[in-house]
Amino acid sequence: MVLSFRFGVVFTGATTAAAWPEYARRVEGLGFSTLLVADHFDNPMACTPLLMAAASATTTLRVGSYVMNNDFRHPAMLAKEIATVDVLSGGRAELGIGAGWSKEEYEQVGFGFDPGRIRADRFEEGVTVLKKLLTGGSVVHEGRYYQLSGLEGLPLPVQRPLPLLIGGGGPRMIGIAAREAQIVAFVPPSLPGGGLDPDGFSEAAFADKVTRLDTALDSVGRSGDPPERSILIFGIGNSADQIGADWIQPDLVHTSPYALHGGPATIADTLRERNNRWGLSYIVCFDQDIDKLAPVIPHLT
Repeated sequence: MVLSFRFGVVFTGATTAAAWPEYARRVEGLGFSTLLVADHFDNPMACTPLLMAAASATTTLRVGSYVMNNDFRHPAMLAKEIATVDVLSGGRAELGIGAGWSKEEYEQVGFGFDPGRIRADRFEEGVTVLKKLLTGGSVVHEGRYYQLSGLEGLPLPVQRPLPLLIGGGGPRMIGIAAREAQIVAFVPPSLPGGGLDPDGFSEAAFADKVTRLDTALDSVGRSGDPPERSILIFGIGNSADQIGADWIQPDLVHTSPYALHGGPATIADTLRERNNRWGLSYIVCFDQDIDKLAPVIPHLT
């Protein structure tokens, strides 16, 4: 069964008041479903204002975070921010959220980089708080990391539910995503000391991740209502040799699901095969690869 494709692009750079609306309209015109904005302290611009400005400049383009770090915002403020974007955009927001992976980023702002188990525990509780607030009403929550005593979930988002994208790296995060997310975004797992596991870019590691997700979906009873499956493409080139090794090791790049190579028709065939094999339908690239992925979109939509 071939699932319908859609495409997103992650913006990571800087822009201007004149250039940003034009960029958003170009992304929309090229056929991308969603303009996503990376959310890191060392990115030159903040995520949420860019999302709102992009939504204001377009009519159908969806906007979302890719991804906000649960450790850097209280879930009550995050729920209010994304619900506000959803209201003002007429229901076009997506919330991407993760547990954090860059130790260097934590150190830059003086945050302790807790072990992965603790970050995942805090993330799981944060998602619980977020979903309660986005549902509306008075929220009371007494948890290990968060306590709310009757906070009203306002504003109410237009979308019910507002799509929650959770990055699935390690087994724990995949389990949380299987239970809570409308979109599972496949990314390589993080290392205990920070950063992404270079071996996690391999085809074998990815196939194992998909198997874990399928098992988790069965265990929580979501086989009949599964989340959308997304993947972040870390490199696109006319040939595998043209894809830089900043993320993917040269010996893995030819078969890595996180890379695409060939002309538009060849890449389209690759994505169809991955759609059939793994259910991948929401394909996301970085902004530097937008002109490489755009010609593929007409082949698949």
